[in-house]
Amino acid sequence: MYAKILVPLDGKEYGEIAVRHAGEIGQCADAEIVLFQVVQNPIRSYPIAAGQTEVTKATDEETGKAAAYLEKLAAPWKAKGIKVRCDVEVGEASGRILEKAEREGADLIVMSTHHEGDLHKLIKGSVAEKVLHGTKRPVLLVKP
Repeated sequence: MYAKILVPLDGKEYGEIAVRHAGEIGQCADAEIVLFQVVQNPIRSYPIAAGQTEVTKATDEETGKAAAYLEKLAAPWKAKGIKVRCDVEVGEASGRILEKAEREGADLIVMSTHHEGDLHKLIKGSVAEKVLHGTKRPVLLVKP
């Protein structure tokens, strides 16, 4: 039923619960799991103050950290023989997640919710909610 499972992560520990759920489903379904993290340009708010070299270097550093984090999470599942792939992109989280799900042909999206409160949701919006309402693919939301 599930051949490819997309697991968007943000580098925070509570998001890792989604990896466990995706791993169990992936193991039972013999599915490929794609661990995915979107990083934002760390200097995006100050494009005039930062030169292109500084922006690229900072973004490369964040991308490298995210890739190492994903590989660390993937290692135990790979050791069990589960197909796990890691990918990092730069941009706005919910949009990139939706694009990635489409490009990959993901059969299921597994992600955690944060429950950061109504004020945070009002100001910033909920990535999980945007993904849930922005796709026709099945989405499994895991509470922390």
